Amino acid sequence: MFEDIPLPDQPYRISFLLVPNCSLFGLTAMLAPLRHANRLSGRTLYCWELLSESGGEVPTADGLALTADRAIGEVESCRNLIVCSGEKPQNGYSSAVCGFLRRLANHGTSIGSQDTGAILLAEAGVLDGYQSTVHWENLDMAREHYPGVSFLAELFVIDRRRFACSGAMAGLDMMLYLVERQHGRQLATAVADALICSRARPHNDSQLSDLQYQLDSRNPNLINAVTLMRENIEDPLTIAQLALLVDVSERELERLFKRYLQHTPNAFYRNLRLERARSMLQQSRLSVTEVAMACGFASLSHFTRCYQKQYQRRPSDER
Repeated sequence: MFEDIPLPDQPYRISFLLVPNCSLFGLTAMLAPLRHANRLSGRTLYCWELLSESGGEVPTADGLALTADRAIGEVESCRNLIVCSGEKPQNGYSSAVCGFLRRLANHGTSIGSQDTGAILLAEAGVLDGYQSTVHWENLDMAREHYPGVSFLAELFVIDRRRFACSGAMAGLDMMLYLVERQHGRQLATAVADALICSRARPHNDSQLSDLQYQLDSRNPNLINAVTLMRENIEDPLTIAQLALLVDVSERELERLFKRYLQHTPNAFYRNLRLERARSMLQQSRLSVTEVAMACGFASLSHFTRCYQKQYQRRPSDER
């Protein structure tokens, strides 16, 4: 898609496949730059259509319904397709949708995704051997479940005829990049200004805000400790190991966590692992046992007790 040169006097056409409960904001963040590129250039540089599995209305996660222009059964081919998903990518799983994606891939269509759409592409088998990205909440689950895909923690990723953005504002960044590649920096800057976007972020910007702002602390030892915890979910470090790696005493580590986070290191670490487990339970088809192991719990019974205490429900209730 991003390497293609638009044909003279012909708009560049993009089809958006809407998955039930997709993100309305995620879709409009991609459409708005295209609309402004048309307006500011005085030409129809881009055009688009909305697709769904069966046509008609598609519910979004924001409580509003969108009307698809066509059902996928009416589409023989398309040049560019972007799968738009949301918090529950499994809503889009069906043999018809997966077959549609595989057929387009075989015919050379440039296929992209927004938010968790990459999980649907991976499920269809059209991302094997490619790099991609997905919303940070789903990143670990995607890596665990689809080892044939190289999922990166970036805003957007472009790999040959596959591309993806991680959701929300990342779609705006990706489309500004598209406009710049195809029509120059001057137009892309004008589009960004029209959208009150001070700058287009590069593809490898972090999806998350700086950890010091999340923790409301600039203490480097605390930041390093939490970073290590996040990087070691499946095989948790002991508090002694954390203290050694951060180069502080265990007592000092305890003091830092209680002062800034109102938790002991053990409790904070366990909560991180439980948050990861909850996301994986809600957004993947991994078994409860597989999720427990992936989040560093040695036994299913221990995981279930911790989960019930934290969320007042059993892990199986998330399914």
